[in-house]
Amino acid sequence: MSHPSSRHRLPRLGLCSRRPRRLLLLCGLFFLCSCWDPRPTAWTNATGAEQFEKLWWQAAQEKKWPEVEEHLASTYVWQSADSERDRAQTLDQLQKLQIAEYSMGETQVRPSGDVLIITYTMDLRGTLDGRPFAWRGQHMMTTWQQQKTGWIAIAHSGGSFAGSQ
Repeated sequence: MSHPSSRHRLPRLGLCSRRPRRLLLLCGLFFLCSCWDPRPTAWTNATGAEQFEKLWWQAAQEKKWPEVEEHLASTYVWQSADSERDRAQTLDQLQKLQIAEYSMGETQVRPSGDVLIITYTMDLRGTLDGRPFAWRGQHMMTTWQQQKTGWIAIAHSGGSFAGSQ
């Protein structure tokens, strides 16, 4: 009679072998990736023109140029007392501006269908081309339009870059 320890052992099957563990790990990773709900951005959570305007100026202050550009229409116009700038000229001017601080006041929003018009006063302090620059009580107006990709600014009036006011 043979001893039980001398018997032929069968290979182990089940969760202890490598192949099922890898498969289980891959399934778990797939499940986590497919269920992951990406965190919405502040822009997607914004509900009005005042928030859009604040987010846009914040992006300009933080030099987040792709975010600034994403929210400007291809036909964007910035009108001020000294000039009219298209989208590219506005971006060029903004990139020369170092915003130390800014605040908005006297805000009013006028909705009209897929358009929001916001008027406000702005105080801004910083430098433009390395020289001190400031707006105090500067009257501003921006027109925001809802498009398939979200809200974008199509026009702005106010805020001369000719010098401190």
